[in-house]
Amino acid sequence: MKADLARLALELPIEEQLDLAQTLWDHASPPADFTLTPELEEVLEARLREAQANPGAGIPWEDMKARLLKRA
Repeated sequence: MKADLARLALELPIEEQLDLAQTLWDHASPPADFTLTPELEEVLEARLREAQANPGAGIPWEDMKARLLKRA
């Protein structure tokens, strides 16, 4: 079933694929017993420090979405 859904999703135009991905991301939630491993927590903390040290280095979602749509 998952393979069928993936195949159908990949047949969508890129803009609809991005909208679908955003919808899935917005509705995803970890299980109640989810905990970060110490390694993952370290990676996330390092990325947060990097983002705080370089606030202009990131790309807003709308800009990245526009770039992806241009490639399609």
